[in-house]
This record gives sequence, structure tokens and C-alpha cells, in this order.
Amino acid sequence: MTLDAPGLDAPPGTPDQAPTAVLAARQRLTALADAPVAEHVEVFDEVHRLLQDALATLDEA
Repeated sequence: MTLDAPGLDAPPGTPDQAPTAVLAARQRLTALADAPVAEHVEVFDEVHRLLQDALATLDEA
């Protein structure tokens, strides 16, 4: 699994099928490259929420 942003390739041993929320969170991080620093906190907050949602639903899968 490769993302559009350099340096965000999946680590070795990572399953090919990551939960949708995790993929969305990682994709959202790619927006940081083009965003002013003042907007980074908003992106981090959104990514944190997406990852919390992913963790909350792990047992449901």
C-alpha cells in the first residue's frame, strides 16, 4: 500500500487491507504538505478523531 505523499508508505508487514478510517486518516495527513502551519492543528484533530473511531470499531470487525 503506497500513499501519494513521500515517506508515508506502509511499514513492512502491514496488511494490504487497512480499515477505511485509517486510510482516510493517512490520506488526510497528505494535506499538511500544502497547508499553512496555522491549519495543521485542525488536520491533526481530524486525524485523531478518525483514528479513535477506527480503534473503537476494531472489535466489531
